[in-house]
Amino acid sequence: MKKLGTLLGVLTLAGIAFFAIQGCKPKGATPVNVNSLGASAETTSFKEVTSKLDAGGNLYVYLGTEQWLANLSTTVDKLHDVAGSMVTEQDERQAIDNAFGVGSRLIKESGLEDISGIGISSIASEPGLYRNKMVIHHYPGKGDGFLWTIFGKKAHDLDGLSLLPANTAMATFYDVDSAEVWSVIKKQCEESGFPQAKDALKQFQDQFLRNMGIQWEEVVNSLDGEFGMVVTLDESHMVHIPLPTQEAMDVPEPAIMFVLKVKNDAIFKRIDIVMKQRSVPGVISANQNGVEMRTVPVPLPLPITLRPTIGQGGGYLFFATSDTLIQEAMAVKGGKPGLKASDEFKKLSAGIPEQGNQFYFMSQRFGQSMMKIQMQALNSNSQMPPQFKDFMKSLVQPDKAAFSYGVGANTDEGWITVANGNQGSGNVLAASAAAVPAMLAAIAIPNFVKARQTAQQNACINNLRQIQAAKDQWALEKNKPATAVPTWEDIQPYLGRGTIQCSQGGEYQVGAVGESPTCSIPGHVLPNYRPTTNAQRAR
Repeated sequence: MKKLGTLLGVLTLAGIAFFAIQGCKPKGATPVNVNSLGASAETTSFKEVTSKLDAGGNLYVYLGTEQWLANLSTTVDKLHDVAGSMVTEQDERQAIDNAFGVGSRLIKESGLEDISGIGISSIASEPGLYRNKMVIHHYPGKGDGFLWTIFGKKAHDLDGLSLLPANTAMATFYDVDSAEVWSVIKKQCEESGFPQAKDALKQFQDQFLRNMGIQWEEVVNSLDGEFGMVVTLDESHMVHIPLPTQEAMDVPEPAIMFVLKVKNDAIFKRIDIVMKQRSVPGVISANQNGVEMRTVPVPLPLPITLRPTIGQGGGYLFFATSDTLIQEAMAVKGGKPGLKASDEFKKLSAGIPEQGNQFYFMSQRFGQSMMKIQMQALNSNSQMPPQFKDFMKSLVQPDKAAFSYGVGANTDEGWITVANGNQGSGNVLAASAAAVPAMLAAIAIPNFVKARQTAQQNACINNLRQIQAAKDQWALEKNKPATAVPTWEDIQPYLGRGTIQCSQGGEYQVGAVGESPTCSIPGHVLPNYRPTTNAQRAR
């Protein structure tokens, strides 16, 4: 967002400068052909990136990066030389060399320098539905660094969609090559030059083996490069949630499941052995519809069904809040109609690639449920300033809850993400730009008003102290008792200045010597006042 603001500022200044120059030209001068350049003198990926975007919508952005990313590692090396020249101790110089060595290698090996441009577009495909795209580009033949490969080397069928029940409210699946991630970590630790890094790596592996009874690398090699999370909302079973300050709230029963694609059953078997070794009570073993499960019922009166379960089947390892959710996922995999058969998904997936390396889905029901909870929380919050509460409520509109479906793919020219949803990227950016200052104002204005009121209150209390001090001095010099009630004229000589006034327009009552003076404004009270007695005055 900051970069976008800077870009717009530069474009604005450039436009002002152009028109200023045009206006200062002598009459009859040959007009400048603004298109005479035709193309940039420097190589850019503008055509390659923008050819994959949708023009004509509410957002269309291109950022060329190759001129400042291509030599990033060289810049780091120069900084290395500068930092090294500033120290004289051999140990410090060695530490700097090692740190910059790690940074330089990571940049070169990651493929970060291959990014040639970034593009974003958003266009309304129909009223209330937007197609959003994002491109992180590299030229063909590039993109061999681990940043381009650990999240999927090649687009494939989105098999995770075939695990989503019909009541799925939110889901995300993505590729991660855990073996390559672990390889990068090991290499950098071993080549870092820091003995502590190598020791920490070994300690982690040794401790994992002691606690789990299995080698860490065996776990890594068992994973097959795909991870997922699924959240379902069962509207046939409403959960009654009591609230402390108002009526209870009813929400569809939630359930959650984590999914790992695996090559073998090494992880499941090891967890099963650990559960038996630790005598986990009440474990239920089951093998149904091609999935083996271990369920641990929770013997507590909870408003939701909670039966933590681990299961394996169909090449996947599942961790779920209930065995029912795993069974439902496997039923969909076996052919039962699931999320893909729903009208909402069919509409959102229109025109979206069927192959990729990641996907995410969020149903409108999920956003509505979250907003309902947020609204209830706002209503029950008695500590929040009213203005800020009203502003936050204006943002929580269940009928405008976000919903979307998108797919990201690693292609020959970088990452391309395409998504359909009810919120366009341009609208989101504009709303964010407006919401941030509005939110700050909603917070700042009540606080400013409160601070001003506090300052005025303190000033009034200081006036009351001066009035009381003047009363005490008058009573001492005139030998008056605590019950005596002086007039303003009596104490004026002891105030040392003109008429004292409350900054909020309150009226003062002088009162008896032994009583605190008062102000008509609530809260403007002289605290901890102890009247001076005659005996004290005599001393």
